[in-house]
Amino acid sequence: MALSAVGSQGYSNASASNGENFIEKAYVAAFREGFEQAYQQTESKLQPYFESETQNEEYQYFDRIGTAADMAEDTSRFGTNPNSEIDHDRRRLGLVDYELGKYIDEKDLKRVITDPMNAYTQALLASGKRKMDDIIIDKFFGTAVTGKSGGTNVTFATAKNNINDDLIFVGNKSKGTITTSGKYSVVAGDTEGFTVTENYVATGSSTSSGLTLDKLRAVRHTMLRLQSIEQDEVINCFVGARQLDDLLRIDEVINSDYSVRKNLAEGNVTTFMGFRFIHTERLPVDDDGCRRVIVATPKALKMSVGSGLKGDMWRDPSKKNIPYIYFKLCADASRMWGEVSGEVRCKEA
Repeated sequence: MALSAVGSQGYSNASASNGENFIEKAYVAAFREGFEQAYQQTESKLQPYFESETQNEEYQYFDRIGTAADMAEDTSRFGTNPNSEIDHDRRRLGLVDYELGKYIDEKDLKRVITDPMNAYTQALLASGKRKMDDIIIDKFFGTAVTGKSGGTNVTFATAKNNINDDLIFVGNKSKGTITTSGKYSVVAGDTEGFTVTENYVATGSSTSSGLTLDKLRAVRHTMLRLQSIEQDEVINCFVGARQLDDLLRIDEVINSDYSVRKNLAEGNVTTFMGFRFIHTERLPVDDDGCRRVIVATPKALKMSVGSGLKGDMWRDPSKKNIPYIYFKLCADASRMWGEVSGEVRCKEA
């Protein structure tokens, strides 16, 4: 029987769900080699830029050591030994299971010219990689569990009622010597991290804006004041397409007199002023239409993996023994150090 005759049979299953009918788009109408994937993010954009650990228990604790007191002058003879109090706490990471799968009916396999199972596997794998980014973003802005036995919740320093302000909000637990004065406001309680708000400007009248030079300088200035980065350290900045467009509107970024790379000629900004820009479209948008841009160093967050993203395939006897592709991920993450965990609110709407 000719291939065209097979394609003209018009097989369909009216009772199948929309997801199950997707395979009909690949029915043979002419010779084609392989399957083309839909445009999508296929790799994790954030995971390579944060620390990762392997976890074999339900909960795992990571100890953190604070700073020692300043040295004092020794003015006594045969005095007692000094003893410095140093804070010691820990962060708790649990594990969460995620899964995804797809059935492939063999009646469908007979109507396509090439086996689509590898293409489906790649699509499912890409979904798992995107899930890793979602876990990281959610935990970066979420609640970190700390204390000797994980009894204290530490929230991100976001002043929800003041997101339109022109200040930099800093969490109480990571404020260092910063106080509520000038452009800074310390968020009371068990809070950490910092937020450069939507209307922030270094001088002059505040105005709603996207990613600006003032905001980037505020990030670096804040981290230096918190003594969390070295003077020449590169800060990772995760941005959306709109923020990359904002950067290409800044004279200092596109002017070769300021920038080593010719960003305007290439139409792409990867590094500038000690920042490394990484594009992702998965960053959340707040109720005011602002993208929550993440600025961080690798120590800001730790991802713990109990079972890495892996796939399997078997035949399901309950479904007429048809093939089933299955992917599983067991992982969690936690913000570790608020001093290097920040966000910049960037207007998009």
